[in-house]
Amino acid sequence: MPSRIRTAVIPAGGLGTRLLPLTRAVPKELLPVWKRPVLDYAIEEAAAAGIERVVIITAPGKEALQTYFANGCLTYDCAPKGLTLDFVEQREPRGLGDAVRRGAPAGEPIAVLLPDELLIGPNCLAQLLECRQRDGGSAIAVKRVARTEVNRYGIVDVDGEAGSAWRVRSVIEKPHPDIAPSDLAVIGRYVLDAEVLERLQSALPTLNGEIQLTDSIAATCRSAGVSAVRYDGRRFDCGNFAGLLQANIAVSQLDEAPVAAPMPPAQPAATQPAAAEASAA
Repeated sequence: MPSRIRTAVIPAGGLGTRLLPLTRAVPKELLPVWKRPVLDYAIEEAAAAGIERVVIITAPGKEALQTYFANGCLTYDCAPKGLTLDFVEQREPRGLGDAVRRGAPAGEPIAVLLPDELLIGPNCLAQLLECRQRDGGSAIAVKRVARTEVNRYGIVDVDGEAGSAWRVRSVIEKPHPDIAPSDLAVIGRYVLDAEVLERLQSALPTLNGEIQLTDSIAATCRSAGVSAVRYDGRRFDCGNFAGLLQANIAVSQLDEAPVAAPMPPAQPAATQPAAAEASAA
């Protein structure tokens, strides 16, 4: 049986250029979705899925992230008692893969949640963890997108056509629509086997001079195995103004928060010394 995953990495070192000029003053992860910062929703999803420790990757100039969590204060008590929050400061933007490898504990599988992707519906991370327990290896969340948009995402090549989960043959980062192997786009939820993280440690920059997480995931498709799990809930890209507005409208219309169970207060947040350069998209 695969080992239990206790740690989730949340990359929050990105510059938020699509949300300028707001992000000159406020990190994009603290921009509000209805009554709470968007980052709260990712932490709540992780906690509800059974994660015990969250590592938030920050960057110089984003000290407000740690200030927000000072003394364990989480808005609306979104995280359970006992959840540990650690911070690793990134020095230089070098891609999502670099951010993940800096925050991951050695030799352990982890979960990864991109905080600017807000999901409303079933707990996506819990679905990925269930898939890993059943099939082993890594599990990544996917949604169908229009063919004209596949060059904005990592796209999976899978075995089979029907169903809600597939075995992944390969992952291609931002392919041209004419050569994309499918319309299944990777969204910001991952459960990564230890082999993926081992490969990340020695990974070199590729596309746009950044270390791509998808490269290391694709390299383990034949060995450790990778599953793609279709997420049927609603997804909002809160990294741009249109997505942020749509998320605010959607959440304001709900009777309760996107993740089902309310949580008691968290224990005081822990702070980790700055690490070597890491980044997030």
